[in-house]
Amino acid sequence: MARVKDLWKNRDGSRTSRYGSGKRYLAVWEGPDGKEKTRAFERKIDASRHGSAMETDRLRGSYIDPRAGRISVRTYAESRWFPLLVHISENTRDTYGRHLRNRIYPAFGEREIGSLTRADMKHFVAVMDKDPELSPSTVHTAFATLRIMMQAAVDDEIIIANPCSRVKLPRITERVIDPLSPDAVLGLADVLSPRYRVAVFLGAGAGLRRGEALGLVVPRVDFLKRSIDVRVQAQKGKLVDLKTRYSKRVVPVDDLILEEIRRHMLRYEPGPEKVLISNTWKAIAKPSSFNSCWAKAVEKAGLPTGTRFHDLRHFYASSLIAAGVNAKAIQRRMGHASITETFDTYGHLFPDHEDLGRGAIGAMLTRFDEDSGTDPEQGN
Repeated sequence: MARVKDLWKNRDGSRTSRYGSGKRYLAVWEGPDGKEKTRAFERKIDASRHGSAMETDRLRGSYIDPRAGRISVRTYAESRWFPLLVHISENTRDTYGRHLRNRIYPAFGEREIGSLTRADMKHFVAVMDKDPELSPSTVHTAFATLRIMMQAAVDDEIIIANPCSRVKLPRITERVIDPLSPDAVLGLADVLSPRYRVAVFLGAGAGLRRGEALGLVVPRVDFLKRSIDVRVQAQKGKLVDLKTRYSKRVVPVDDLILEEIRRHMLRYEPGPEKVLISNTWKAIAKPSSFNSCWAKAVEKAGLPTGTRFHDLRHFYASSLIAAGVNAKAIQRRMGHASITETFDTYGHLFPDHEDLGRGAIGAMLTRFDEDSGTDPEQGN
C-alpha cells in the first residue's frame, strides 16, 4: 500500500538531520517490479494523493514510472522520437525538424517532457497565433508536430497522457481559388529561366505539382498516346516516390504541351536518370534553386507576390472544369485521394445555376410516354 514518510521527523517525534531542509514529505509506493518508488513533496496531502494514484495505476496496469518523464523535450526528440521516423517522407521530416528548431525547442526544449500540461499547450498556441508572421495553417502544422511527438511519448510510456489533446487551434480561412489567366501563364513561361520554361506547361497543361514536374523522366512521356505517366517526384536533387498512391497517374495532354516538351528536349539533354528538367549543372533541380527563379519570374511577369507554382495546377483544374470534364476524371488527373478533395478545392468553379438541367426530367418522361403510347390523361 502507498504511504507517506515525514523526512523531517522520526516516528518518535524527534527531528531528523534533514529538518527544515528540502521537501518534507515522501510518497512511497510499490512499482510493477515489486520495488519501492518514491517522490518528495512540500505538502503531505500532495504526497498522499500521488502515492495513491501510482498504486491505482499499478493495479490497473497503466503504471508509468514518473522518473521517465524527467527527460527533456529536446533530448527525447533528438535521441528517441525523430531518429525512428523512418516511415515518413523526407519532406515531412524536414517539416518536423523545422518546427522543432524554430518553435518547439524555444518554447519547451529544456523542459522535462513529463512536466508539460494542457495549459502549456494552450499558451503555446496563443503565442504562435499572435505572431503576425505565422499563418493559421503554420500554427496547425507546428502544433501537429508537437502533438505527434507527445503521443509517441505516451506510446513509449514516458508520460501518461497527451497534453495536446482537446486544445483548440485558430480557424483556417478557406482559400478561394482564383485561377491565373491564360495571359499570366504564358507570361510566366516567357520570363522564367529557359531551362525551367517547360515546367510551366507541365503545371498548367498537365496539373503536375512542382516536384512531379521537376522529377518527370523522358521515358514517361508517351508522344504516341499523348500522355504523361507520373510515377516519381524530385526532392532535394534526387528522385523519390510520390507521397501517396493516388498521385501515381497517367495524364492525357494536348499537343501544345507535347510540343513544348519536344522543344525542351532539343535544347537540353536529359539529366540524371533521364530526368527531363535539369539545372545549369545538369543535375536534378532542387526546390530552393527553382523557387528563386520562380520568384524572379513572378516579379517580371507583374503578378502578385506570393503567386505559387501550385497556382498553375489550379489553372489546369479550372480549365478542365470550364471544358465540361466530369469531376471524377478531374480527380484522377489531379491525383486527388477522393472526389471530396476535388470538390472541396474546386467546387465553387463548377456550374451551379438554378436553371441548369431544368426541363431535362420533363423531356425524358414525355419522350417515354410518347414511345410507350401511353396517354397521361387516360392511364393504362
